[in-house]
Amino acid sequence: MKVSGKKKKSKKKIVIGVGILAVAAVTGANICGSRNAAENAVPQIEVVKAVRDNVQQTVETSGMVVSEEQKTYFSPVNAKVDVADVKEGETVKAGTKLIEFDQKDLEREEKKAELNVKSGKLDMQNTLNKSAEAVQKQQNAQGNAASLKQQVAAQEDYIANIKARISQANTNAQVAAAQEEARKQADATAAQAARAEAVQKAYAAAQKKYQNETLPAYQTQLNTLADEMNQAQTTYNQTETDYQMAFQTWSSEQSDENAAALDVAESARNDAQIAYQNAKSAYEDYKTQKPAAPAMNDVNSGSVSDGNEADSIFSDSAETVTNNGSDTTVTADTSALEAELEKAGNTLAELQSRLSSQQAVAESDPSAVTAEEKEKMEITNNLSELDQMSAQELVEAAKKGITADFNGVITKVSVVEGATTALGTELFTLQNTDKINVNINVSKYDYDKLKEGQSADITLAGKTYEGEVTSISHVATQNEKGASLISADVRIKNPDDDIFLGVDAKVTIHAEEADDVVVLPSEVVNIGKDGSFCYVIENGVITRRDITTGISSDDYVEVTAGIKEGDEVIRDLGSLEEGMQAEAALYESADNGNQSNLTDAEEGA
Repeated sequence: MKVSGKKKKSKKKIVIGVGILAVAAVTGANICGSRNAAENAVPQIEVVKAVRDNVQQTVETSGMVVSEEQKTYFSPVNAKVDVADVKEGETVKAGTKLIEFDQKDLEREEKKAELNVKSGKLDMQNTLNKSAEAVQKQQNAQGNAASLKQQVAAQEDYIANIKARISQANTNAQVAAAQEEARKQADATAAQAARAEAVQKAYAAAQKKYQNETLPAYQTQLNTLADEMNQAQTTYNQTETDYQMAFQTWSSEQSDENAAALDVAESARNDAQIAYQNAKSAYEDYKTQKPAAPAMNDVNSGSVSDGNEADSIFSDSAETVTNNGSDTTVTADTSALEAELEKAGNTLAELQSRLSSQQAVAESDPSAVTAEEKEKMEITNNLSELDQMSAQELVEAAKKGITADFNGVITKVSVVEGATTALGTELFTLQNTDKINVNINVSKYDYDKLKEGQSADITLAGKTYEGEVTSISHVATQNEKGASLISADVRIKNPDDDIFLGVDAKVTIHAEEADDVVVLPSEVVNIGKDGSFCYVIENGVITRRDITTGISSDDYVEVTAGIKEGDEVIRDLGSLEEGMQAEAALYESADNGNQSNLTDAEEGA
């Protein structure tokens, strides 16, 4: 890399000796006088005059031609590639169709997305319907249970009243009898009450056994059948998934091996479907075999016993009354009340059975869909709809094929005609040939001269293009020698078909520019540890003059302080030193007498 600069061309010509730029040369052969006079004479020294002109820095370097924009194209669908008009290194125009897909595969993907959405909606609606039915059933059961509790309590009060009336009737019938007969009749009444109590206990025991043993056993078996049905359904769903995967594999490659795998998957799916139907039938059949709750009639008839031998007690009591009443038997006619009591007992048993059933439903888990589950199902369906929309959009786009978005050159190809691509498969990479950069590196000594927007000349394959600095990296890298480099991009404004990516190009960047400033030749400016300086003749003595410099080129340096236009500056001290006496000598240009054409100097710079 080379940093250089030129004085900006001026329309005027500079005349040496007239105040623009003078160079004096000392030649011992032209000095007149004797040897002794020469030894005592003040030495002459070459000087140049500071002039006002224009200066511009340039940074010369080289870099690699690259594209400013590239795009990698990916397959938008799962489909077979019918046409792949892509070749690495080939140039294409914007709008050129490069990839075409098989239409049948595209239509299959679109239909699949549509069916997925429909299936999801049906599953959600079915789940919500079942949940609503279960919740409504539970709510109805809760209301019915509350009402039945009140009816049971009222029926129990009614039965107690009947029993009291029967007892009172029997007591009144025995008042007229002797005390012994009254005692015997009371015993008989007590026996009847004992039997009724025994029957009630037997009924209660039967109810308890039904609730604690019979019904739970039934429910346990029903749950077992339900679990078997659910497991069979899960197995069927898995075999269905395996079948679909085998079908897709066979569709992609219809080989004998894939066909055999498809047959195995289909057979497994059919077996799983039959197993699921059998499990479901077993569950539905057993569901209708729910055991009935015991009724009071069953206890009275003796088909249900609680172990207290109520019938035996009643029989013994009746026999005792009959045998002991051989002298005087007085009984009340309570047959109507007994019938009423029996009827009331049956009604109570029926109410209690219904209450137990409703309480079981009211206290069971209705498996209602929670708000979170419903939201999740809605999200799943929304995702399916988005997938469907995306699939439809991608399919529509894929039906049109893949075209080049811009003029460019294909730099990478990853697909061939006839290949089946999956969604997201890389196809090819295209680099823009309308947006071309030259990537350059500059040293740490020169990067501060670069600014975005600076113009540049780019030479490539014998042609020169206009350029512009578009970006400068703020992170330094190191080359193989460990030197720090700053990278930058120079855009080619007018690229054409003669530009090739990846080749080297020469770059000349027009850096900072200063117009109408005081300048000195670079050779007269010295740089010390305390800054820049030069030598001048003041009062006939060689004197150091500290100066402040601005921008510089190979030939000239801008002076912002310490030297003004027209000041004479010593060109080279030679053997002389600071503090010695000397006088200025003007130099006559060998090119044109005492004149120097600044334009010629610039062209040689």
